Amino acid sequence: MSLQKGRAKGLALCLALTCLWPAAGLAQNSPVLAVTPQSATLLPGESRPFRLVDQNGRFQHDVTWTVSDSDGLQASPGDEVTITAKQPGDFRIEGRSANGSAEATVKVIDGKIPVGSTLWTTPDPPGCKPKQLVQAMPSASGPDMYDISHCEDGDYVTALTSDGIVLWRRRVGDPTNSAPLVAGNAKGAAPAARLDSHSSSVCDSLSPGATQEAIRDLLHQRNLSFSESSEGERSWIVDESNTQCRLWFDEKLVLVKKRKIFVSQ
Repeated sequence: MSLQKGRAKGLALCLALTCLWPAAGLAQNSPVLAVTPQSATLLPGESRPFRLVDQNGRFQHDVTWTVSDSDGLQASPGDEVTITAKQPGDFRIEGRSANGSAEATVKVIDGKIPVGSTLWTTPDPPGCKPKQLVQAMPSASGPDMYDISHCEDGDYVTALTSDGIVLWRRRVGDPTNSAPLVAGNAKGAAPAARLDSHSSSVCDSLSPGATQEAIRDLLHQRNLSFSESSEGERSWIVDESNTQCRLWFDEKLVLVKKRKIFVSQ
């Protein structure tokens, strides 16, 4: 998907849409990886974060990053790398984890970026066609927009930041299906109504049946922390903007109950 973003606030969908996920040529059980955003245009001195993710948008860890020209780009290493443009040119960055590697391109131009230029693109799996771009409810840690696309095996929703980073991607099921909506759950289907802008809260995104591992991944992707109850229960307390989400788990560490509590300022 290609997006253009003006220097003023706001985001607009470009007419040109591209599918840039690497071809599935890996072993059957190996994830297909991509760097998000897939491409970016910067001015000298500007910076942009990049992530290495799998086909479900799952954030990769222990990532090693390299740049094609250290004179043109400066990299601040980490699982999420920050690239700073130093001089004009066309460059490549590569992220490599234990699951594989992928590349992205960075174009640095001198002077001024022309109005209407594509500032970043983000990958879609081969054969998927974009259907709708939905603006998310503004929040401190949630996505800025949702991209809904149609693929051969159904509809998918991708959560994106304003910088073009994929936070997660999951398949959308029949509206009557009540399967959990959790990060990286490609097998589970979720009600379409749960994908609107009001589902950016963790409590709104989760349903009973989600595993602790999947919830932990979701919290990590949203840069949220949790505390465990001191009452001897298997429960977590997640603090979000103006809310707390209380989660209860059974002996198998599966979510059985949740409660959203609004916190007054």
